[in-house]
Amino acid sequence: MSTSSDLITGIIKFGGQTNGRDKFFRLVQYSVKLIWWNLKNKNDLVEKLKKLESSMSMTRKLLRMGKSLDFIQAALKSLHIKDDVIRWTVTLSKISQSMFLLFDHIIYFHNLGIIKTDKAKWSKISAQFWFFSLALNLTRNFYDIANLVKLEMSKQQKRGNEMQYSNGETTATYNGRRTPNAGALSVVVQCVCDNKPVFLDLVKNVSDLVLPLNTLGKVNASTGVQGSLGIISSMIGVATVWSPTLKLVP
Repeated sequence: MSTSSDLITGIIKFGGQTNGRDKFFRLVQYSVKLIWWNLKNKNDLVEKLKKLESSMSMTRKLLRMGKSLDFIQAALKSLHIKDDVIRWTVTLSKISQSMFLLFDHIIYFHNLGIIKTDKAKWSKISAQFWFFSLALNLTRNFYDIANLVKLEMSKQQKRGNEMQYSNGETTATYNGRRTPNAGALSVVVQCVCDNKPVFLDLVKNVSDLVLPLNTLGKVNASTGVQGSLGIISSMIGVATVWSPTLKLVP
Protein backbone atom coordinates (compact mmCIF):
# COMPACT_ATOMS: atom_id res chain seq x y z
CA MET A 1 0.00 0.00 0.00
CA SER A 2 2.81 2.34 0.98
CA THR A 3 4.71 1.53 -2.23
CA SER A 4 1.66 2.33 -4.38
CA SER A 5 1.10 5.56 -2.48
CA ASP A 6 4.75 6.57 -2.89
CA LEU A 7 4.56 5.81 -6.62
CA ILE A 8 1.44 7.93 -7.08
CA THR A 9 2.99 10.75 -5.05
CA GLY A 10 6.15 10.51 -7.17
CA ILE A 11 4.16 10.65 -10.42
CA ILE A 12 2.19 13.68 -9.24
CA LYS A 13 5.37 15.44 -8.11
CA PHE A 14 7.14 14.57 -11.37
CA GLY A 15 4.24 15.74 -13.54
CA GLY A 16 3.91 18.93 -11.54
CA GLN A 17 7.38 20.05 -12.58
CA THR A 18 7.90 21.81 -15.91
CA ASN A 19 11.30 20.14 -16.17
CA GLY A 20 9.71 16.74 -15.53
CA ARG A 21 7.15 17.21 -18.31
CA ASP A 22 9.88 18.42 -20.66
CA LYS A 23 12.00 15.32 -20.01
CA PHE A 24 9.00 13.03 -20.49
CA PHE A 25 7.98 14.69 -23.77
CA ARG A 26 11.60 14.46 -24.94
CA LEU A 27 11.55 10.72 -24.23
CA VAL A 28 8.32 10.39 -26.23
CA GLN A 29 9.75 12.52 -29.05
CA TYR A 30 12.86 10.39 -29.57
CA SER A 31 10.96 7.14 -29.02
CA VAL A 32 8.57 8.13 -31.82
CA LYS A 33 11.55 9.07 -34.01
CA LEU A 34 13.04 5.59 -33.54
CA ILE A 35 9.68 3.90 -34.17
CA TRP A 36 8.92 5.66 -37.46
CA TRP A 37 12.48 5.02 -38.63
CA ASN A 38 11.77 1.29 -38.21
CA LEU A 39 8.47 1.57 -40.11
CA LYS A 40 9.80 2.92 -43.40
CA ASN A 41 7.40 0.87 -45.54
CA LYS A 42 4.22 2.02 -43.77
CA ASN A 43 3.94 5.52 -45.20
CA ASP A 44 0.61 6.54 -43.61
CA LEU A 45 1.68 5.51 -40.12
CA VAL A 46 5.11 7.07 -40.56
CA GLU A 47 3.55 10.43 -41.48
CA LYS A 48 1.33 10.32 -38.39
CA LEU A 49 4.31 9.50 -36.17
CA LYS A 50 6.36 12.30 -37.72
CA LYS A 51 3.55 14.72 -36.90
CA LEU A 52 3.49 13.41 -33.33
CA GLU A 53 7.26 13.86 -33.07
CA SER A 54 6.94 17.41 -34.38
CA SER A 55 4.16 18.13 -31.87
CA MET A 56 6.32 16.86 -29.00
CA SER A 57 9.19 19.06 -30.19
CA MET A 58 6.95 22.15 -30.34
CA THR A 59 5.48 21.37 -26.92
CA ARG A 60 8.95 21.15 -25.42
CA LYS A 61 9.96 24.47 -27.02
CA LEU A 62 6.93 26.08 -25.37
CA LEU A 63 7.73 24.51 -21.98
CA ARG A 64 11.28 25.86 -22.19
CA MET A 65 10.14 29.40 -23.00
CA GLY A 66 12.01 31.80 -20.74
CA LYS A 67 14.24 29.06 -19.34
CA SER A 68 17.26 30.81 -20.87
CA LEU A 69 16.92 33.37 -18.06
CA ASP A 70 17.02 30.56 -15.49
CA PHE A 71 20.33 29.37 -16.94
CA ILE A 72 21.77 32.90 -16.76
CA GLN A 73 20.78 33.05 -13.09
CA ALA A 74 22.34 29.61 -12.52
CA ALA A 75 25.53 30.81 -14.26
CA LEU A 76 25.77 33.78 -11.89
CA LYS A 77 25.34 31.50 -8.87
CA SER A 78 28.02 29.10 -10.13
CA LEU A 79 30.60 31.91 -10.08
CA HIS A 80 30.87 31.30 -6.33
CA ILE A 81 32.12 27.70 -6.74
CA LYS A 82 35.60 27.43 -5.22
CA ASP A 83 37.09 24.86 -7.61
CA ASP A 84 38.37 26.77 -10.66
CA VAL A 85 37.75 24.03 -13.24
CA ILE A 86 34.23 23.25 -12.04
CA ARG A 87 33.41 26.96 -11.67
CA TRP A 88 34.30 27.85 -15.25
CA THR A 89 33.01 24.71 -16.94
CA VAL A 90 29.67 24.98 -15.13
CA THR A 91 29.36 28.74 -15.65
CA LEU A 92 30.23 28.69 -19.35
CA SER A 93 28.03 25.63 -19.87
CA LYS A 94 25.04 27.43 -18.33
CA ILE A 95 25.66 30.47 -20.54
CA SER A 96 25.88 28.23 -23.62
CA GLN A 97 22.65 26.48 -22.64
CA SER A 98 21.00 29.86 -22.25
CA MET A 99 22.08 30.93 -25.74
CA PHE A 100 21.03 27.57 -27.18
CA LEU A 101 17.50 28.04 -25.82
CA LEU A 102 17.37 31.71 -26.81
CA PHE A 103 17.99 30.87 -30.47
CA ASP A 104 15.67 27.88 -30.14
CA HIS A 105 12.89 30.37 -29.25
CA ILE A 106 13.47 32.07 -32.62
CA ILE A 107 12.93 28.74 -34.37
CA TYR A 108 9.76 28.21 -32.33
CA PHE A 109 8.27 31.56 -33.38
CA HIS A 110 9.25 30.84 -36.99
CA ASN A 111 7.43 27.49 -36.86
CA LEU A 112 4.34 29.26 -35.50
CA GLY A 113 4.47 31.70 -38.40
CA ILE A 114 4.85 34.71 -36.11
CA ILE A 115 8.18 35.67 -37.71
CA LYS A 116 9.90 34.74 -40.96
CA THR A 117 13.58 33.89 -40.71
CA ASP A 118 16.26 31.52 -41.96
CA LYS A 119 15.39 28.44 -39.90
CA ALA A 120 18.42 26.43 -41.05
CA LYS A 121 20.77 29.25 -40.04
CA TRP A 122 19.34 29.64 -36.54
CA SER A 123 19.15 25.87 -36.07
CA LYS A 124 22.89 25.63 -36.70
CA ILE A 125 23.69 28.54 -34.38
CA SER A 126 21.53 26.96 -31.68
CA ALA A 127 23.25 23.60 -32.23
CA GLN A 128 26.68 25.24 -31.88
CA PHE A 129 25.83 26.52 -28.41
CA TRP A 130 24.35 23.12 -27.50
CA PHE A 131 27.61 21.49 -28.60
CA PHE A 132 29.70 23.99 -26.58
CA SER A 133 27.59 23.24 -23.51
CA LEU A 134 28.03 19.48 -23.90
CA ALA A 135 31.78 19.83 -24.52
CA LEU A 136 32.10 21.82 -21.29
CA ASN A 137 29.97 19.28 -19.42
CA LEU A 138 32.22 16.46 -20.64
CA THR A 139 35.31 18.42 -19.58
CA ARG A 140 33.81 18.66 -16.11
CA ASN A 141 32.91 14.92 -16.18
CA PHE A 142 36.48 13.89 -17.00
CA TYR A 143 37.81 16.28 -14.36
CA ASP A 144 35.51 14.71 -11.76
CA ILE A 145 36.59 11.23 -12.81
CA ALA A 146 40.28 12.20 -12.59
CA ASN A 147 39.73 13.49 -9.05
CA LEU A 148 37.85 10.34 -8.05
CA VAL A 149 40.61 8.12 -9.45
CA LYS A 150 43.28 10.21 -7.72
CA LEU A 151 41.45 9.84 -4.41
CA GLU A 152 41.01 6.09 -4.86
CA MET A 153 44.67 5.59 -5.83
CA SER A 154 45.69 7.56 -2.75
CA LYS A 155 43.55 5.26 -0.60
CA GLN A 156 45.11 2.19 -2.21
CA GLN A 157 48.59 3.62 -1.66
CA LYS A 158 47.74 4.17 1.99
CA ARG A 159 46.48 0.58 2.31
CA GLY A 160 49.68 -0.60 0.64
CA ASN A 161 51.80 1.33 3.12
CA GLU A 162 49.84 -0.10 6.03
CA MET A 163 50.40 -3.58 4.63
CA GLN A 164 54.11 -2.83 4.39
CA TYR A 165 54.22 -1.87 8.04
CA SER A 166 52.39 -5.00 9.20
CA ASN A 167 53.91 -7.62 6.88
CA GLY A 168 57.54 -6.62 6.85
CA GLU A 169 59.84 -4.80 4.46
CA THR A 170 60.11 -7.38 1.65
CA THR A 171 56.39 -8.06 1.28
CA ALA A 172 55.57 -4.40 1.80
CA THR A 173 57.73 -3.23 -1.09
CA TYR A 174 55.95 -5.67 -3.38
CA ASN A 175 52.50 -4.77 -2.14
CA GLY A 176 53.23 -1.07 -1.94
CA ARG A 177 54.20 -0.98 -5.60
CA ARG A 178 51.59 -3.35 -6.84
CA THR A 179 48.45 -2.10 -5.13
CA PRO A 180 48.18 1.36 -6.72
CA ASN A 181 49.35 0.26 -10.18
CA ALA A 182 47.52 -3.03 -10.70
CA GLY A 183 44.35 -2.74 -12.74
CA ALA A 184 44.41 1.02 -13.33
CA LEU A 185 41.56 0.68 -15.82
CA SER A 186 39.48 -1.29 -13.34
CA VAL A 187 40.01 1.50 -10.79
CA VAL A 188 38.68 4.07 -13.28
CA VAL A 189 35.65 1.89 -14.08
CA GLN A 190 34.99 1.28 -10.38
CA CYS A 191 35.21 4.99 -9.54
CA VAL A 192 32.78 5.91 -12.31
CA CYS A 193 30.30 3.13 -11.54
CA ASP A 194 30.38 3.82 -7.79
CA ASN A 195 29.44 7.47 -8.38
CA LYS A 196 26.07 7.31 -10.11
CA PRO A 197 25.61 11.08 -10.69
CA VAL A 198 28.98 11.29 -12.48
CA PHE A 199 28.32 8.10 -14.47
CA LEU A 200 24.81 9.11 -15.56
CA ASP A 201 25.87 12.64 -16.49
CA LEU A 202 28.76 11.27 -18.56
CA VAL A 203 26.51 8.84 -20.44
CA LYS A 204 23.89 11.55 -21.01
CA ASN A 205 26.42 14.03 -22.39
CA VAL A 206 28.10 11.46 -24.66
CA SER A 207 24.70 10.35 -25.98
CA ASP A 208 23.56 13.91 -26.65
CA LEU A 209 26.83 14.97 -28.30
CA VAL A 210 25.95 13.30 -31.62
CA LEU A 211 22.71 15.29 -31.98
CA PRO A 212 24.14 18.83 -32.40
CA LEU A 213 27.06 17.44 -34.41
CA ASN A 214 24.55 15.91 -36.81
CA THR A 215 22.71 19.23 -37.15
CA LEU A 216 26.04 20.96 -37.84
CA GLY A 217 26.89 18.37 -40.50
CA LYS A 218 29.98 17.13 -38.64
CA VAL A 219 28.63 13.58 -38.43
CA ASN A 220 26.05 11.72 -40.49
CA ALA A 221 23.92 9.90 -37.92
CA SER A 222 20.88 8.01 -39.14
CA THR A 223 17.44 8.76 -37.73
CA GLY A 224 17.63 5.44 -35.87
CA VAL A 225 20.91 6.39 -34.19
CA GLN A 226 19.56 9.81 -33.24
CA GLY A 227 16.41 8.23 -31.82
CA SER A 228 18.35 5.64 -29.82
CA LEU A 229 20.80 8.14 -28.34
CA GLY A 230 17.99 10.57 -27.62
CA ILE A 231 16.10 7.86 -25.74
CA ILE A 232 19.17 7.05 -23.60
CA SER A 233 19.82 10.67 -22.62
CA SER A 234 16.08 11.30 -22.09
CA MET A 235 15.72 8.31 -19.77
CA ILE A 236 18.62 9.64 -17.70
CA GLY A 237 16.96 13.05 -17.68
CA VAL A 238 13.71 11.52 -16.44
CA ALA A 239 15.60 9.55 -13.76
CA THR A 240 17.39 12.64 -12.42
CA VAL A 241 14.13 14.58 -12.14
CA TRP A 242 12.38 11.62 -10.49
CA SER A 243 15.27 11.08 -8.07
CA PRO A 244 17.27 14.32 -7.59
CA THR A 245 20.06 12.40 -5.78
CA LEU A 246 21.07 11.03 -9.21
CA LYS A 247 21.66 14.52 -10.59
CA LEU A 248 25.22 15.84 -10.69
CA VAL A 249 25.52 19.08 -8.72
CA PRO A 250 26.49 21.83 -8.90
